Amino acid sequence: MPQTRLEQRSGRLPAEFTSFVGRRAELAEIPRLLQRSRLVTLTGPGGVGKTRLAVRAAVRVAESFDDGVRFVDLSALREPGLLARTVGDAFGLPDQGGSRELDTLVAHLSDRRLLLLIDTCEHLVDACAMLVELLLSNAPSLHVLVTSRQPLDIAGEHTVMVAPLTRPGERGDDPERPCDSVSLFAERAMAVVQGWNLTEHNHEAVARLCRRLDGIPLAIELAAVQLRALSEEQILDLLERRMLPIRGRRTIMPRHQTLRAAIDWSHELCSDGERLLWARLSVFAGDFDLRAAEEVCADDALPAAEIIERITGLVAKSIVLRVDRDGAARYRMLDTVREYGAERLEARGETAGTRARAFHWYAEMIERARAELGGDGQPRWLAWFRREQANVRAAVEYGLQTTEYDLLVRATLGLGRIFALHGMIGEARLWATRVIQIKGIFADGEGTPDAARTEALALIGLLAAMQNDLDDAAEWLRWARERADAADDQCGLAYIQGVEGVVALYADEPARSVSLLAESVRLHREAGTDDVLVPIFHVFLATAATLGGDPAAGERHAIEAIAITEPAGELWSRSYGLCLRGLALVLKGDPQGALPEILEGLRVKRDLNDQLGMALALDMLALCRVALGDAEGGARLQGAAETARRSTEVSMFGSHHRLLREVYAAEATLRLGEIGYQAAYEAGLRWDADDAVASALGERPPADDDEPPAEPGEAARVLTRREIEIAGLVAEGMTNREIADRLVIAKRTVDSHLEHILAKLGFTSRTQIAAWYARRG
Repeated sequence: MPQTRLEQRSGRLPAEFTSFVGRRAELAEIPRLLQRSRLVTLTGPGGVGKTRLAVRAAVRVAESFDDGVRFVDLSALREPGLLARTVGDAFGLPDQGGSRELDTLVAHLSDRRLLLLIDTCEHLVDACAMLVELLLSNAPSLHVLVTSRQPLDIAGEHTVMVAPLTRPGERGDDPERPCDSVSLFAERAMAVVQGWNLTEHNHEAVARLCRRLDGIPLAIELAAVQLRALSEEQILDLLERRMLPIRGRRTIMPRHQTLRAAIDWSHELCSDGERLLWARLSVFAGDFDLRAAEEVCADDALPAAEIIERITGLVAKSIVLRVDRDGAARYRMLDTVREYGAERLEARGETAGTRARAFHWYAEMIERARAELGGDGQPRWLAWFRREQANVRAAVEYGLQTTEYDLLVRATLGLGRIFALHGMIGEARLWATRVIQIKGIFADGEGTPDAARTEALALIGLLAAMQNDLDDAAEWLRWARERADAADDQCGLAYIQGVEGVVALYADEPARSVSLLAESVRLHREAGTDDVLVPIFHVFLATAATLGGDPAAGERHAIEAIAITEPAGELWSRSYGLCLRGLALVLKGDPQGALPEILEGLRVKRDLNDQLGMALALDMLALCRVALGDAEGGARLQGAAETARRSTEVSMFGSHHRLLREVYAAEATLRLGEIGYQAAYEAGLRWDADDAVASALGERPPADDDEPPAEPGEAARVLTRREIEIAGLVAEGMTNREIADRLVIAKRTVDSHLEHILAKLGFTSRTQIAAWYARRG
């Protein structure tokens, strides 16, 4: 390509033939870094747009350098000995050969004030590091901007991680306010297909396509070219079925001709050990920590002691990305990079073995969690699961097809309890049912009766009951009781009795529920059961007694639930006990005494990230607020509790619970009027759980839905602390999912916060938020 060669020799910045999309925060940050540091390196995975960003930033700062900007492209250079010669070409220096070229280059730059942009350094990183260090030492007014998949690691270097473009949220993207990745696709599509436009009919497919391509500009641009022959849905279908060999234009660099070629380029730069680890790390569906990588990926060919060195190398080459969660370093790969590794793993014939190791590792961790969920290790294991949820799902999915019954059932029991303690009842039921149905362990003659399989059947019955699927619950319990009777399994019978009590509660039979649950507690006590299930049945017993019209008995049972959790330090049932004691006090006429109990229970539920627990605690707090005379606050909390409860897919505790809510709703309506109550309730429906909980705990003032949108200059006063925190993470380039993981909140909550921020600031994109945050300092 003559033009490319001319630019290399002349040192001119390459011309931009297409529009530049997004990157406002980075374009604001790079000039500031160049003022503070003489070496700035842009790092990131292949195809993420480092070169375009560097060129655009160089254009912006060119006037700050008396001698302008020089551009050097190293992508075609393979011989380190020619590095000085190639840089010299950018300045038109004579071809002198040998060490004289380096001396001439140093002399030429020694008294110049300019910016040297060196592009694509990763395959010559050592040689580039030595050259740049030498030039900076001998040219005091020289500044260097580098693009590389790994830093140069020399003194004074500032690095900027170039993240993929912002992607649309899980619910799609608004064609009137597209995010950066959708905007890029749309602009490129309009350039290649006459008359193409982003519309309400195609924007969802485009949004899914951009999410599927991880927001990587190279992949998005090459995908847009396919619109010449394919529709958006066809491109998406090909991507869903396999990594699309997207063909590019003939005039771009060979390694950019296909998405695969871009990743091949990175693969060639890796050592044999790094390539092997890359392939094996592909079995992780989400981010992972060093311990998991060692357990899953190590063997004789790749010893555990070498894993950290190999990961460090892959991070340096932007193959693996580092993410920080809960103050600890974790790692992840973009989907396209992971899929490439998976293909390499399959070609090596190691897929089954590596995935089996992953399943056994996570099954072992889940069994350990199950044994410790009833004690003070509960918060730690629940936090572990939040971090590892994607990997656990992938491991269990594999185990369903390959693993022996007993190991899978034990893992399912632990997983079911963890899901339940998070309030994720629907997903707990889904996985437990799949294990039973696929493995067929309840069929006649299938295996032998044992406690674990009996408990698995009873667990599904419990989960079905909580979703008000009572007929299905009764059927699962019938199978469970047959097994328990056959094996004379007293612990199993106690568990089944307790679940039958829960079914009775949901079936509007509180008196029968109290009887069954009390008998279950007695049987567990006689059997010496030491498990998280025992205080849970105490919690249900307190619920049944309170809703059955005996709040004094309900308070006694709640106090007992609190008491039996104290020695072990268990928090989940304890927090429910606090909330239920508060509810009993409200019904006994002491809402003032109830308030601190419910608030403490709510605080613990929030700390545990128990979505169902937060919903029920908000519900109890709503009744307490109404009883205290705060009708508007109670109505809002009722709405927020309803929204939170719906997200858990859990039913109310029968008609008695619904009637109790209606009584207090009627009292609030009497004070506010029908219109006033409905307005407050609907405001609560729009309130996400995190905001509702924070407001209830006094951590932020109640939301005012009538507040007009703020002008950008007023934003610092109008945005909440959480919204400012999220704006900062947006400025760091994090996706909504990554923000949710960092803050340990639901992704839908982040989506809602982003919508509020955009509305308050009067902005239309994440890049505007990032730029505003950067200006604000």
